[in-house]
Amino acid sequence: MEIDRKTLKALAADTRLDILKSLGKRRKTPSELSKELNLAPSTVVEHLNRLEEAELIIREETGHKWIYYNLTKKGSALVKPKVPTQFIIVLSLCAVVVFASYLFYYVNYTSFGAVAPQITVPSTEETTQPVEETKMPEEIPTPPIPPTEELKTTTGAAGAANMTNVTNVTNSTNTTNTTNQTIS
Repeated sequence: MEIDRKTLKALAADTRLDILKSLGKRRKTPSELSKELNLAPSTVVEHLNRLEEAELIIREETGHKWIYYNLTKKGSALVKPKVPTQFIIVLSLCAVVVFASYLFYYVNYTSFGAVAPQITVPSTEETTQPVEETKMPEEIPTPPIPPTEELKTTTGAAGAANMTNVTNVTNSTNTTNTTNQTIS
């Protein structure tokens, strides 16, 4: 919809805006508009002529003695926009909230918003201590396992009990089993 100079001049008066709003509800005669707006019929007719020149309303003759005025497409677009104003406002507010939450997330949870660490260079007057390096040993020694002694009881061919004292010595590299004596 294009708004030209005539349209702007027609919309400059509050009375003409009230007439457009009233015609937005339904078509009306000049006498209905004069009663509704508490204006003289000649004043209403003069405002209707200006609105008709701006092509915001159209004059409809019914073949009877009454003349009706109705909105044109251009006038309807001004009075009743296709997209309601409340919808545009709510949609705009939603867009602002989404943008603000994205900006909040971006600043607080990304490296862009992170504060750079402060690096201080010691002055020549300060004494610095050498840093000791800690080295990991290549191989950690395992502690030796103490020898254990246990008695084993076995039965021989004659049915006598044999007691054997066995010493197990375990080292990290080899295992030694020692048998000391046999008791009959």
